[in-house]
Amino acid sequence: MRFLIMLEQIESGFAVQAPDLAIATYGENIEAAKRAAGEAIRSNLEAYREAGLQIPEPQEVSNHLENPEFRDLLFAYVDVSDPQGRIAA
Repeated sequence: MRFLIMLEQIESGFAVQAPDLAIATYGENIEAAKRAAGEAIRSNLEAYREAGLQIPEPQEVSNHLENPEFRDLLFAYVDVSDPQGRIAA
């Protein structure tokens, strides 16, 4: 499953958010931030499944790109495998 993330450079590295899942985390560099986001998303997906809840539908990317609050952020995608080790569909 592919998730949009937003990265913001801060003094000690990169803050990263997955806006469709309300996840925030951190990495010392972009690759570390993307890995941290992937791990946080995977944990979040597990929690949804364990609770029997449906994963929120992602918003259109344009909704985030056009949001003036996000104008200075870097956007990227992370592919996240499901807890059973497959790429989620």
